[in-house]
Amino acid sequence: MRTSRAFRLIIRFFLLLLASSMSLVSFLGGYSALLILGDEDNIDLDIDFEGDILDPDFEIQIEFEINNMGYFDLEDLNIEMKLYLVFDWVNLTGDGTNVTQYVKIYEDDKSFRTIEAGEKKKNSINIDTEDLEKVNLFDIANHSDKFRDPVIEFEAAEIIIKAKYSLGLISFKVTIEDYKLGELG
Repeated sequence: MRTSRAFRLIIRFFLLLLASSMSLVSFLGGYSALLILGDEDNIDLDIDFEGDILDPDFEIQIEFEINNMGYFDLEDLNIEMKLYLVFDWVNLTGDGTNVTQYVKIYEDDKSFRTIEAGEKKKNSINIDTEDLEKVNLFDIANHSDKFRDPVIEFEAAEIIIKAKYSLGLISFKVTIEDYKLGELG
């Protein structure tokens, strides 16, 4: 066998090995992402409100738990949120029809550490009155329709979860829109 032919054979074998390993990593990464995102029990979201919205000690605590059922670490986990108050504004000047209002009270993103393969992690986001956008909560409380059930709702207009997976080869983004977080009244 000539040296050039042996060299080409070695290169072909190396390329076959490289392509096979990349295909296996891609398959395992995609399968792992399906394992994580395919079962709603793998991502758990709990929201607690402490205090009254008009109270200076008002706090929103959002705890989430992610179960990394896959074969690789979940890296660069980032969660972006836009929270709104939803209420009916009492229309005293027009035809008497109340108008539903959406007031943005919070917008931010948080980064979290790596969740290793096979690990279940709990993280939390604490939002207190200093983190909320400046809105006139007394005006909202006084002019909201008290006969609406509930009087005021908390809604996440967007929750965006971004992360990298499969040794950084796969990056994904999940967007949850119009998610009801809770209610007052």
